[in-house]
Order: sequence, then C-alpha cells, then structure tokens
Amino acid sequence: MDSNIPTKFRLPQGLRKPAVVVEIGNDWLKVMEGASFGQESAVTKVSFKKLVEIKEPVTVALAKIFKDMKLNTQGVIACIPRHLVRVRILEFPSTNSRDIRDMVSLQVGKQTPYSRDEIIFTYKTIGVSATGYTKVMLVIARRNLVNARVEVLQKAGIEVEKVTMSSEGLAHWFHMTYWAETSPGKSKVYDNVKLEDQAVICVDIDSNYSDFIVLRQGKLVYTRNFLVGANHLLGEDVTWREKFGEEVTHSIGLYQNEDRDAKIVQLFLGGSAAHVPQLAQMLETKIEVPVVMTEPTHQIHLAKGLTLFEKDEGRFVSPCPLIGMSLGAAALELDLTSSELRIKKQMEERRKQITVTGVLVLSIIMMLSTLFFIVFYGKSSYLAGIKKSIANIEKDASEVEQMRSSISLVKGRLDARKSSINILHEIGRLTPQEIYFTNINIEEDKQTVLQGRAAAMSNVFEFVTTLENSPYFENVQTTYTTTKKEKDTEYAKFEIICMHEKDTEHFDNEASETPQLIHPME
Repeated sequence: MDSNIPTKFRLPQGLRKPAVVVEIGNDWLKVMEGASFGQESAVTKVSFKKLVEIKEPVTVALAKIFKDMKLNTQGVIACIPRHLVRVRILEFPSTNSRDIRDMVSLQVGKQTPYSRDEIIFTYKTIGVSATGYTKVMLVIARRNLVNARVEVLQKAGIEVEKVTMSSEGLAHWFHMTYWAETSPGKSKVYDNVKLEDQAVICVDIDSNYSDFIVLRQGKLVYTRNFLVGANHLLGEDVTWREKFGEEVTHSIGLYQNEDRDAKIVQLFLGGSAAHVPQLAQMLETKIEVPVVMTEPTHQIHLAKGLTLFEKDEGRFVSPCPLIGMSLGAAALELDLTSSELRIKKQMEERRKQITVTGVLVLSIIMMLSTLFFIVFYGKSSYLAGIKKSIANIEKDASEVEQMRSSISLVKGRLDARKSSINILHEIGRLTPQEIYFTNINIEEDKQTVLQGRAAAMSNVFEFVTTLENSPYFENVQTTYTTTKKEKDTEYAKFEIICMHEKDTEHFDNEASETPQLIHPME
C-alpha cells in the first residue's frame, strides 16, 4: 500500500533490546529471539520442539532451551494461540477513550458464558467513522489457560512481560514481509477499488489450526480461526482440503457481514501452506480472489548461520506469528496479562524504586555526616585518635591471646583422662579372657567400634552388659552377632558400637581429636 498510510506496525527506531517470544501450543513448543542492529532487525535464535518428543517436564525443557541458547529470561512475551481466545468486533457511539473503556467493560460479560473472574480481556481501536462511532477489537481469554502458561514460564525461571495472541504477531509479520506487494501498482485488481475500501486476507496454516486475518490500510481489523491445519492438509484424506476451502469461504462471508464496504482484493497463504500441493489453485477457483503463496522468511533477516527448522518441522508448523512478535515487540497493543501479574510487576518495580531511593538517601546522609565530622574535628585529630586506639587494642589483644593459650593448655590437661589411651585401657580392663578383638576403632567425642570373636554368644552379651556399667560408655549396641565354625570349633563373631559419655566439666565443645585406628589384635 501507499507509504503515507498510517500504521501501528512500524518498529520504533530506538528499539535495541532483543525480544524473546514463547508459544506453548497444543503440540509444539516454540521459542524465538529477535534483535535490532542499527536500522535493521533480524531473527537471531529459534527453537521448535514437538511436545510429544519432550521426555521431561515442559518447565525443565524451557529452562534448558533458555540456558543452551543463552536467552534473556527477563521481559519475555508469551504468545497465546488464536484458537484459545475469543475475538469480537464491537462498535460504540463515542470517540472518547474513557467512554469506550467503560462500554467495553459493560459488554465483555455478554460476549462470553464465563464470569468476569474466569476471564482476562483486552481490546484495541481498529477504526473511527466520520459519524463518531468507534470500532474496537475485543479479545477474551480464559484466565486459567493464560495463568497455566505463565506459571510454566515462571517455574522455569522466566519473567513474563506481556501476553498476547498469535493473530497480532501474524499481522506484524505480514506487514514486514508482503504488505509492500499489495500496493496498487503491483496488481490490476486494485484498479476498480478505492484505496480505503481495499481489504487483504492472510491465512496462516499452523499444525492443527489456521489463523484467518484481514488487514485494511495496514491495520488488523478482523481475525478468525478454524481447526484445519497442516496435520490435516498433509494427510492422505483429500477431503480436508475441501474443508479448508469451505472454512476460508465461510470466514470471508462472516467478515463481509461485519464490514460491508470492504472489498477483498487479494489472499495470502502463510505458514506451512507452501507444502500443501495445489492448495493455492484450489482456493483461487473457489473464492475467485487472487491467491499468493508466501515464504515465512521473505524480507526477513536471519542471523548468520541460523536456519528456522531442522529436518521437516517447516512442513507442519508456522513461525510467522513469532517472527512478527520478536521483531515488532514494541508495537504490540494487545495484552492479556492477568491483573495479578500486573500488580506483582508494579509492586516489584515499586520495591526497586524504594530500594534505590533508600540507598541514595543513606548515601547522602553518610556523606553529609562524614563531611561534618571532618570539618568539625579536623583530619589530623581524627587520624591521631585512630592510631591511638589501634595501639591500645593491639596491647589488649596480645594479653587476651596469652590468656587464651594458657586456658587451652589447662583444658587440654584436664581432658587427658578422656583420651584414646584411657578409653583403650578401660576396654582392656573390662574384656574377659573369652573375648579377643580383631579391630578397635576409637573416635573422640563420637563412638567406638569393637569387632572380634568370643567363645560363645553368651560371652558377647555379658560383655555388652559390662560395657554399659562402665562410666566411660553409653548406648552400647551390638550391630551384629553370628556363630561361625572353623576346624570343628564354633565361635561367635560380633560387632559392638558404643558412644563415649560426655563430661561437660572436662570436655571443651570446640576441641576435637583425630580419629585413631587400632590395628587388629590376635
């Protein structure tokens, strides 16, 4: 169209921050990043994964994709597929934005069977008539569907900046790629139609559904979806192509009932349409409007070495809405972000502002205090006082260190009666002749492990009782006892674990000994 036509889809010249878009569909997980380089924009990173092929939870898969692709997790745009929202075109007898907002709020309850608490809605103006009427596009989504996708992103550590529907991204993509080719000089169809009456259709074919949009003078004015997608059209059942043609024809009729002065002058097929044989010819015969087959990356810059699809994903999935959103993020008007998330973001921004303000105020107070102190007392006296204080502290610290060393030495002497040697001596004193040990492991302040043999099982139990009566041990337990036979001689093999009794008067809680291992004794 003529370049003088005003449009909402032109990118702001100052946009530099990369935009990341995520779409969690019924069968595909799509992630795309777009960035601006000077006067040009390009798709820089992309990932398309089929949900049935993801073996891990979607949150884990998303976190891994963002980490592997080094994507920014802040300010992400969530794309809601068109078939998950309801769109209504309404006309109100006013041009005042406040009046329109109030009328939309009154009408939204009549456009859906759900209560106000169960939905999220947004709208945008698509036209103002000379008679003072305003036409708006109202978009309604179920709150649980939006919140479910936002929660998945949040659990993956991704912060959602905006939630919008795929049709808006598709309109952005079409304006970037093929809108210039719909100018009057490019088609004879436009010769008999006024510029303001011309309407262009774009049908984007995704995996399980198709998005039907209409643009007039560069603006998205109508959208509808129908559940016929690439999975159906690329199958063996050719009746799906007839069904597709019927849905397109029906959508055109519905739009013309809404906008009677519009003249459909051209239809563009996008997404995976190019992979469906004879689709353009069949459709052109049915609707009697010129049909153009599009290429998703037409007029779109890709980062060096980047390809949109691996293998044959391009046959079944459309990247067009994500391209439009990632390269035109700043111009997105529709926002289905829930009020809870908006309030949370506002509170977070307020918290950051308060924190920054507090830090600045404290910094100013500290600077003023320091300046006052320096001016009032003088630098020299301040430094002299500090040096004197340091000298006094060093003297006191030296005395305290000597006292600490003396105390540690005394406590070490007092703790001698609880040493490993004394414990070993106590074990030897209590051990009867019927028992000998194969291993003794002593850990100070922890436990002692005794392993050995006894002439009979009763000797083991008697020895356990003897240990329990000793003031050195507590919590005496046999971890195992078993009877063995060797050269016609039976003996009992055992392992005993006991804890040292802790004498608070003589043990320093901070003192510890290196565990000692007594080698097997025969």
